[in-house]
Amino acid sequence: MKSFVRTITVIIICMAAIMLAAACQNEGIGAESSDYMPSLSGTSQDQNGEVLKLNGQIKYSPKNYLMWDNWYVEMNGMVHLIHLKWLKSGVNYDMEAENKRGFGHAVSTDLVHWEERSDILKVSDSDNELDVDYRYTGSAIVHNGRCYIFYTMRKWGGQRIGVAWSDDMENWTEYAGNPILEPDSEYFITFDKNNPGTSNNKLWGDSIDCRDFLVIKDPDGEGFYGYFVASAEGEFTTPTAVVGLAYSTDLLNWEQLGIVYRPDGVSMPEMIDVFEVDGKWYMTLTTGKNNGGINMFSDPYVVRAQIYAVSDSPKGPFIEDKEDNVVFGGGTYGSGYSSRSIMFDGIRRMLYTDNNGGDAVLSFPKNVGLNDKGQLRAYYASDLMESIRTGELTTEITAQPSTSFAWPTHGGHWLKKEDQAYICNADRNSWQACFFDSISKNMELCFTVDASSDCSSFGIVLSNASDLSKPESIQNIIVLDRENDRVYMTDYMWEFKNARYFDFDDNLEYEIRMILAGNTVEVYINDEFVFNSAISNLGRNHTGLFVNDGSIKINQLKLYKVESENKKS
Repeated sequence: MKSFVRTITVIIICMAAIMLAAACQNEGIGAESSDYMPSLSGTSQDQNGEVLKLNGQIKYSPKNYLMWDNWYVEMNGMVHLIHLKWLKSGVNYDMEAENKRGFGHAVSTDLVHWEERSDILKVSDSDNELDVDYRYTGSAIVHNGRCYIFYTMRKWGGQRIGVAWSDDMENWTEYAGNPILEPDSEYFITFDKNNPGTSNNKLWGDSIDCRDFLVIKDPDGEGFYGYFVASAEGEFTTPTAVVGLAYSTDLLNWEQLGIVYRPDGVSMPEMIDVFEVDGKWYMTLTTGKNNGGINMFSDPYVVRAQIYAVSDSPKGPFIEDKEDNVVFGGGTYGSGYSSRSIMFDGIRRMLYTDNNGGDAVLSFPKNVGLNDKGQLRAYYASDLMESIRTGELTTEITAQPSTSFAWPTHGGHWLKKEDQAYICNADRNSWQACFFDSISKNMELCFTVDASSDCSSFGIVLSNASDLSKPESIQNIIVLDRENDRVYMTDYMWEFKNARYFDFDDNLEYEIRMILAGNTVEVYINDEFVFNSAISNLGRNHTGLFVNDGSIKINQLKLYKVESENKKS
């Protein structure tokens, strides 16, 4: 009898596996994607019979391409990521892939793990004569069970807005009446009526800005607001990029209402996002000093950032506070850009394009909220991010490198006490690091800095060196500089690499979190996202702590191994 039951069980399991494989093919999870990542929605069993969820890729990037601007929509129980794709060095492309490619497409059930799907809305499938060049950024919205994707049509330098729709996110219909919007001459620089291939402003030549269309539901009516980047006559001598507003009741016919945001010090903001938080309306935009402005950021260390402006209404005007206008950013162009948000599980989440050592990848999700000063910030999404942990690592002190090249001197001595606290007292103008015994390529380190600590700075060290006794073994140092109110990246030579401003208060307890995944690193203070950077992740790293000029006490330290970029580690 037992043998018969076992036989029947095996047959059932085999049939289930065959049915699951067929279902995956029917859902479009075919050879193009499943050969390098598992199904998002499937399940399996480990050797102990425990059910495991099969997840897609973290730190998502499209196969054979780089990603760029991205946006999201939830439909049929899935979050759909739509993104621009860019050519990747070393890959051979045909002309269609180079010039007529469509938007990248991936799906997720948790905003952390993503599975790539086939491209959608290829330019080569369009017969609109105004839509012959590479399509730019847009947005998506679901209305009456149908998904509408808005995108930037482009013919040489001329930009217009087009729309397409789908009931299944696979088969798309481009609107025969495209374009649905081009700039109104009452407010914006637009096409010359006598020469449609050029603008009506001699400084703009054949360039007409009309891109990055963002559509949101009118919270007080049945219609929709649409925000777009355009250009307008400047307040001083030259035109500048602005954000325009339009309104529609059917998503096809739009009335332009004028300018709702005119940047102060920024000549070209892009990637508009608009949402409500605690009764105020916020507009975020991507820009950098290479976009034509110099004194544009409240953070003196930033060269590219996601900035924000505030309004009492989605109709604007949106006003930028130059005393605080940075949501996130960095001192290099490897600190993330092109952010958009989505409501997920009742919380607004923000994702952006990150830099993975040269390759662009999708960031981990962040929660959107206000700090105790009423400033817009991104926060650690604990309900989503704990899913990437694959185990806890030991944190016994295994090495304390010397701090001098000339002689094996030390600036202090780290101790792990019986109560699991870590303490060190560094000499004046000296520093001391320690490393833990565990190694991992990807990790999350969490700890609390006791309020009694009086050091000038402290932080985290990383190394994959075999000999951890010398200062040059410390390859990456993340410095939390209390004395100078900043967080920055350096190495054993203490050369300044990347930085963000952070206002440290004395005599406060700080909860610190560092996540290293691939060639990106993130730092949180009291769950506020304060620093991110591309980093040379040289393999399986030791991690540890350092302190400079004074004492420190570390409590509640935990070190977790986390998933790799393509599969669970």
